[in-house]
Amino acid sequence: MTRRGERMPETEDTPPEEMLPAERRQRLMEWFDVNFAGSSQDLARKFNISVSTIRRDLDLLSHEGFLRRTHGGAVRIRQHTTYEPSTDLARRTAVEEKSAIVKEAIALIEPDQSLLVDTGAIAHDLADAIAALEFPLTVITNDLYVAKKLTYKPQLKLVVPGGTNRPGAFSLLGEPGTAFLQAIRCDLYFMSAQAIDGECASDTVLQLVELKRAMIEAAQTTILLAESSRFSARALYRIAPVEQIDMIITDEGLPAEDRDRVADQGVEVRCVTI
Repeated sequence: MTRRGERMPETEDTPPEEMLPAERRQRLMEWFDVNFAGSSQDLARKFNISVSTIRRDLDLLSHEGFLRRTHGGAVRIRQHTTYEPSTDLARRTAVEEKSAIVKEAIALIEPDQSLLVDTGAIAHDLADAIAALEFPLTVITNDLYVAKKLTYKPQLKLVVPGGTNRPGAFSLLGEPGTAFLQAIRCDLYFMSAQAIDGECASDTVLQLVELKRAMIEAAQTTILLAESSRFSARALYRIAPVEQIDMIITDEGLPAEDRDRVADQGVEVRCVTI
């Protein structure tokens, strides 16, 4: 029992709108400790608060460096070099950003070119867009989803180098894919990466990194497709230094200092508008 005028202690069931803002944001931070990404709409429903309130909270946590805002919500800034979101989660994260990046990438493709298409969620979106093109192309990929999307397209010559399927993913790793890549020369390599900073692009699986390195060597031009949430972070294995990448296509959420740091190394950076 409390005295008149004395504030009742908060419990786990206290509605977030009735909490002090600092308490509500602490709960939100705890949620992001477990969950990598969330949309403003979903978080507002989950925490029983208005969308405008959750947006203000996300903006503040982003300003404090805990989160990075996406167009429709936020993602946790990566805290561990071995962290990798599931394929399903990656496909549901930063959807509008990925769509805008892919639209910019598709505009770079010309008839009769040869393309290397990487693995990962943004590569899957790119495959959907390539499948809709009506001119001839040769596409080489180590991703089973990409291969499936581009099968039975008469205008496309599809090459799958082969390898061992990585459990829980669509990628094929190891031989004979790596040896095959050492014997080819392609026009464009559309690359993905778990993380990128001012020094290098990086990923979490060594065999996949070795395949990406072979793709960089095989391509005349390497184009990294990466939403802004993947910047200012590191994954365990270095793919390549930034200067080996010819172009990076990302979204307008990339801070100016990160863009300048990469551009200073001679890399063209395109920040698309959502």
